[in-house]
Amino acid sequence: MYGTGIRYVRLYGTLHIMKVTTTEFRRNLFQLVERVLQGEVVEIMHKGRLVRLVPEVQPAKMSRLVQRDTINGTPEDLELAQQELDDEMRTAGKNKWVDKPT
Repeated sequence: MYGTGIRYVRLYGTLHIMKVTTTEFRRNLFQLVERVLQGEVVEIMHKGRLVRLVPEVQPAKMSRLVQRDTINGTPEDLELAQQELDDEMRTAGKNKWVDKPT
């Protein structure tokens, strides 16, 4: 599948880096990109300079969770809180109309 321009180098224990020439990269572009998407690193040597293709770091599923405000309690606690809110709003409404000068 790959010619002689491809070498594997092992770094940092289990990380494998595939080194290819520009010509080999051009010949096997789609296969090499697929390997990068699967987690491999590919280094391309072009005119004495190194170009490295690395897979995008995928965020963990838990990091995508959005914090939401929640209410903890029994249905009775929620009824009591709603009743207190209703009473507070009625009182505020009455005071608003009572305090108006005529």
